[in-house]
Amino acid sequence: MSLRALLAAAAVFVLLTGKVTAEPFAFVAAYDQIYRVDLATRQASLVGDNGRYGSQPIVFKGLAYAPSGALYGASDNTKGLFRIDAPGVSTNFVGSLGLGGQGDQANFDALDLGLAIGCDNQSWLTSTFAQKLWKLDAATGATTFVGSLGAKITGIAAKGRELYGFGSRGDDGFYRIDTATGRTTLIRSYPSLVGKASSIWPAFDASGQLWAIVTYMPPPLPGVPGVRWSELAKVDAATGELTMLGAITGPETLEFI
Repeated sequence: MSLRALLAAAAVFVLLTGKVTAEPFAFVAAYDQIYRVDLATRQASLVGDNGRYGSQPIVFKGLAYAPSGALYGASDNTKGLFRIDAPGVSTNFVGSLGLGGQGDQANFDALDLGLAIGCDNQSWLTSTFAQKLWKLDAATGATTFVGSLGAKITGIAAKGRELYGFGSRGDDGFYRIDTATGRTTLIRSYPSLVGKASSIWPAFDASGQLWAIVTYMPPPLPGVPGVRWSELAKVDAATGELTMLGAITGPETLEFI
């Protein structure tokens, strides 16, 4: 998620870092579209489509602002890095991540990527499926493997030179990530989310407040269609305590964030 107004993540939810504006909103990615979420009302409105790369729609699984204010997105299906010059309008290919073949081969090579950029301009990329951390060159898209995370991290955010991540899919919790080794240290676990939350996407705002979007996709009951929804939360970065603020609502085109 990418929060602006304090913020800067996934984004795609996007994820954050350094661009500050007066209005409290976040850019989030939902499949091949970008939405704007008002953090005060939790109302999402469509900004536009991500466009296409070759024959494929661009599906972002990580968004992050650089300290310069440039917004970047990591695309899972194209395995590429993009610079988003105008969300929903102008998306430009930076380069290949070079990660083809490392994802879930039963699910279109999906890696489920997370993206964060620190105040030192260092970019980081994670994969829920591969449970890996990479350094990312935002100028070329090239990645360098750092180490194994040891947890299913679905979203990451940087504050200063510290890197944090949220795990789910059995590893539900808030973690500190060692950027030298990739090793995760659990700060707080969320047992109530196990089996319910499919992903948690964080972003710090300019004041240092950590926000998160929690996406739920519990197993469907027999004969009942699956239900998916997302909630906005504030997070105490020192303890990992989650304060749920309520469900995110939006137009009928918004399946889930």
